[in-house]
Amino acid sequence: MPKSLYQNWQFAIEVNGFDVALFHKGQEPKTEFEEVAFAPAGSMFDQKVAGRVKFEDITLEKGNLQDGSDEAAREWIKKQVDVNAVTGGLPADYMRDIDVVRYDRTGNETRRWTLHGAWVKALEYDELEGGNTENTIEKLTICFQYWT
Repeated sequence: MPKSLYQNWQFAIEVNGFDVALFHKGQEPKTEFEEVAFAPAGSMFDQKVAGRVKFEDITLEKGNLQDGSDEAAREWIKKQVDVNAVTGGLPADYMRDIDVVRYDRTGNETRRWTLHGAWVKALEYDELEGGNTENTIEKLTICFQYWT
């Protein structure tokens, strides 16, 4: 029996420390290798091999839908500031694991990416506009060490 195709709307983003995050948009990790070319002795052409690996940052978006959900990102950033200001702590205190999970139509998990050593690279909100009644969207750009 053929598997169902992955659909964009059936996913969850699980962040250690965000109990009420309710992310409504995110990305799966992108991995890219640098290309290394060399010419071995006696060869008429360059040979290419994979070089250093790079993991692209991901952006997560959420509306401030529940009490406390907008505080979680600011608390996470505060931990990073404290470590960088040498007021206590180590990078391990703010690095977290993030899971990006895909589900099929019946709610069964079909794919899980675990992003290890993640931290907030940027936190931004929608622009303020007096005539707009839409919910504010919070965007987190996440940097991470590697995925499994």
